[in-house]
Amino acid sequence: MKKMRAILKRAAEPGLVLEEVPRPEITADEVLVRVRMAGICGTDVHIHHWNDWAQGRIKTPRILGHEFVGEVVEIGKRVSGVTAGSLVTAEGHFSCGNCTLCRTGNAHVCPQTQILGVDTDGAFAEYVRVPATNLWPIPEGIPLEWAAIHDPLGNAFHVVLTADVGGKTVLVTGCGPIGLFAIGVARAAGASRVFATEVDPQRSKMALGEGADRVIDPRTEDVRKIIQDETRGEGVHVVLEMSGNPEALRQGLRVVRNGGRVQWLGLPENSVSLDLTRDVIFKGLTIYGVTGRLMYDTWYAMRNFLLGRRYDPSGVITNRVPMERFEEGFTTAAAGQSGKVIIDVSGSNT
Repeated sequence: MKKMRAILKRAAEPGLVLEEVPRPEITADEVLVRVRMAGICGTDVHIHHWNDWAQGRIKTPRILGHEFVGEVVEIGKRVSGVTAGSLVTAEGHFSCGNCTLCRTGNAHVCPQTQILGVDTDGAFAEYVRVPATNLWPIPEGIPLEWAAIHDPLGNAFHVVLTADVGGKTVLVTGCGPIGLFAIGVARAAGASRVFATEVDPQRSKMALGEGADRVIDPRTEDVRKIIQDETRGEGVHVVLEMSGNPEALRQGLRVVRNGGRVQWLGLPENSVSLDLTRDVIFKGLTIYGVTGRLMYDTWYAMRNFLLGRRYDPSGVITNRVPMERFEEGFTTAAAGQSGKVIIDVSGSNT
């Protein structure tokens, strides 16, 4: 049996290991991809730390990783339109394709969805198998590192483009990697002004580099007063909540204008208390919960933005580590001071 190296959760406890494991065998409807690069996501960090969510969701052993780029090396018997050697990434949400939601253009919220690297073995490995229908070809002109982060970048495009930010004032709460992407995408999509809240000085500096007009530290500054002063007392048109911090959720509701729109992508670890009467109902707000990417509207829009160089995500990619130093990458990602961390897998491919 052919072997490969992979980063996996071996047992139901904190930590990950780098081990030799069997190379995946594909079905007739799948392809095998040799992984070149893979991005570390907050979800991967939670699984590494073995938080409550991970304990309730992950079945061990499990190879992590859902952000990746690589080359097709093997093609299933029933697969057509895929060429060996093609550079690809994949939509990491595997929907059922048969339910009402899937059949009405809402596959991103299919209740039967399985996630690469969460429910199935993922891309922190030399090889990964994926359904052929989920492949996304990487066109010439897209740098390899951009291709490796299509998954989280797609989240940012989803949260921004469904808010119709053109000509509007926007607040991004939380400048982690996806929040940073969202700032740049909002600017590229025509937002008139972009504000951000962030507590880490390094990420605040990166937010300005991505195009934020002003970054507010909610620990030391009055976010509501600043937003009111900067928007003629009206508040922002759109809030993009990217942190999952309960106070940031409440703050966003308070600073958005009446009739405004709030996009929630950040995941709180526990339930959050909100004054729905005052901050949602009486303000006439529209709230949109963002999960994954619209399949495949977001992907096509993202491709066009990137190929047209309307947005360049390079400034958010701050750290690169080989597989052997994956722990260093996870430590960096968990510290809350970096941008995107990428694992270089290609050096270990055979």
